[in-house]
Amino acid sequence: MTKNRARDRAARAHMETTGALRARAARTVDTTAPEATLGTTVFLLDAYIPVQRDQGIDDAATMEELFAALVARSAVFVERDGVPYGAYFEVHVVPPAGKPGDAPAGWRNAAAIVYVAARRPWDLDEAYRVVTDAYRAARDMLTRYWPGLPEEHGHAALPWHLLAGLRGRFTEEGAQDLLREMRETTICSSRTIGADADVGPANW
Repeated sequence: MTKNRARDRAARAHMETTGALRARAARTVDTTAPEATLGTTVFLLDAYIPVQRDQGIDDAATMEELFAALVARSAVFVERDGVPYGAYFEVHVVPPAGKPGDAPAGWRNAAAIVYVAARRPWDLDEAYRVVTDAYRAARDMLTRYWPGLPEEHGHAALPWHLLAGLRGRFTEEGAQDLLREMRETTICSSRTIGADADVGPANW
């Protein structure tokens, strides 16, 4: 009995000590989320647009201009797990890398450099997640406006540094050089209208 009582007292003492250490650790560990700051990232959007000219656009406008405007507009629908957050897109349509025969019948290739600005807890992983969120908003906008794209052909996005690596540009300088070179081939551009004021270019 004496041994049992001693063992019980030792067990209680161990539990109390462990609990105190855990409580102390909880007080010293910073469990707050990283602070959200305004930042930007960029990706290449590979897409398909109809061959037939849209009847709803102005006579002087092009399908590339409509494509750019739709993508820019989609920034107001950026969200993650059903929770929207403010974003701003700057869209530069560039010549697509795909060959005409790569597109399904009735469609043709289109591509755009998309800059994304948002107030987020930025790190490398968050930058990739923001690209995913932005791509989904753009994809959904294009799909709603131009339905009927065959399932085996889909719009796609690639974060800029991954694209640069695929093209043999493995350094930050190389990635920026590629971005500058492709920007020089811009066909037309568009920017988000109606985005939250605190993510607009005036704050960059």
